[in-house]
Amino acid sequence: MCIAEYGEGGQVSPFGDTYSFGIVILELFTGMAPTHAMFRDGLTLQKHAENMFPGMLMQIVDPVILSEEGAYASNFQSGRNEMEHINDVMLSITKLALSCSKQAPTERMHMSDAAAEMRWIRDRHVKTRQREEEDPMQWHALLG
Repeated sequence: MCIAEYGEGGQVSPFGDTYSFGIVILELFTGMAPTHAMFRDGLTLQKHAENMFPGMLMQIVDPVILSEEGAYASNFQSGRNEMEHINDVMLSITKLALSCSKQAPTERMHMSDAAAEMRWIRDRHVKTRQREEEDPMQWHALLG
């Protein structure tokens, strides 16, 4: 992973950490390393995710995540569109990762803001799961 400002003689700063955090998030949720063979001729993991965001995002989500979430969803007969929920979570996470991994350091969010956003995404996801587990049919009726 190459942070442009370091290669150009720029100052080490917390924004470099933010960039790395964004790239790690992309790596975790796509299952692709920034050193993957497809990333050449100017294409990077960040640019690839940006190109797929938002309309084709689910095409680059790690299939392991989708299979784990699918297995969880099969335990509930609520009829809730689980893929829609997964898509919402992935959109939020990818948006965060792209905000963290912008090329210009001054365009990146602060790490404390990134951490707060990640907690917010997690808490929203957990609350949705808890509601489904408590009463899947009632939750479906509220959504429907």
